[in-house]
Amino acid sequence: MAGEWEWLRGLQPSSEVPERLRTPTASSALNLGVQMIGSNIVGNDVVELAAQYMAEHARLELWIGSHEPPLGFRRKFELGRTSSEALLEAYETWVAFETAYQASGKKIDHVRDEREKLKAALRRATDALIRARIE
Repeated sequence: MAGEWEWLRGLQPSSEVPERLRTPTASSALNLGVQMIGSNIVGNDVVELAAQYMAEHARLELWIGSHEPPLGFRRKFELGRTSSEALLEAYETWVAFETAYQASGKKIDHVRDEREKLKAALRRATDALIRARIE
């Protein structure tokens, strides 16, 4: 029995969810998307990517909940870790974008590089959620 749980040894503790991602919903991933969409500092290209990320997060949650046969603890843990890593990367890139935007004097044309990095991070996060369902 002890060998069955051996894979849990050596795992890094999960990082705590940043306070900013705890509201308005119970889902950190959805809260990140809401922040981006509601910020009024991103264009429709980022809004679209944030919405896709939110949709893939919801699809993954639905898939996990309806999987037959039900997924085991280890698989759910792995999927949760994938989801958390995707969220963390997107969140860190979002914070970097917001910080750069404020530092630029709120001049959106001065943060093009950060915006492109944010878009790339959202694409990677979305792709990770899609891959999690098909692997």
